[in-house]
Amino acid sequence: MIAPLKKIVVCLDHTDMDQGLIENACVLSLVAGTTEITFLNVIKDFNLPDSVLKEFPNLLEKALEERKLEIKELISKYFKCDTPTKILVKQGSETKEILKVANESKSDLLIIGRKKVSDSVLSTRIARRSPCNLLVIPEKEKLKFGKIFIPVDFSDYSRLSLGRTLLLTERLKSKVYLQNVYNVPSSYRYSGKSYSEFAEIMKGHASNDLDILIKKVEVNSQELVPVFTLDKNENVIDLIYKEAKKKNVDMIVMGAKGRSATSALFIGSKAERMIRINDSIPLMIIRKKGAVAGILETLKDL
Repeated sequence: MIAPLKKIVVCLDHTDMDQGLIENACVLSLVAGTTEITFLNVIKDFNLPDSVLKEFPNLLEKALEERKLEIKELISKYFKCDTPTKILVKQGSETKEILKVANESKSDLLIIGRKKVSDSVLSTRIARRSPCNLLVIPEKEKLKFGKIFIPVDFSDYSRLSLGRTLLLTERLKSKVYLQNVYNVPSSYRYSGKSYSEFAEIMKGHASNDLDILIKKVEVNSQELVPVFTLDKNENVIDLIYKEAKKKNVDMIVMGAKGRSATSALFIGSKAERMIRINDSIPLMIIRKKGAVAGILETLKDL
């Protein structure tokens, strides 16, 4: 059973990007039926000498309160929804505090922004250890749900990604692209078939697997569109991103892991690469509920 996105944590960074994140949180909450949104901002370490902190003991407390008031003003100005909100301002390591809040609040989704000029370090760090689903929204992008792109490899995570998308868009007439990137094994030479003939065989099997996957989910008003792409150079993520850009989709939804999943604690290399190269399409990374156990212990490594 796929749970709705009831609790959302939105990570603000005290830049111009905050306006867009607040507005997008409103849009998503209306679609997802969200019941609580926490706006979180982490002030990095002050690095002040102990002598200064001793002389001004209320310095940190006043800084946190001032930042909280600034966020409250932004929410009042840009959050045009009735969804209940909370404001949290923390001080310390950005990654550690974000993950701690997501864990303690039992969040269903973390939302973070991605600057176009960024090297996506924070996004990747959060994604690696997030205890819940993650939505990365590139700077100046507005959330829409008309066309959604889901890479599928027929794993449990593919089913979760599709199920999550169908639940999110159950009242919308969204077009959902289901892309499978298939390849031809080098051993095809022993089959007596040509490369192109064996490619058609692989595509046929992929099509059958996709039919089986679709039968496992409940489709409402959405239109499901199969997309099959032959990978000749073992460049899966680049092919996925290229196809998503070509179709001008509004969002990419993909699982934290694929068929080669090992530890549930970390995202797979494919999801991580998508975060790194994608600076223009909102990206939702889907995790299994409760898959990340002992998250507080992992924070010690940060």
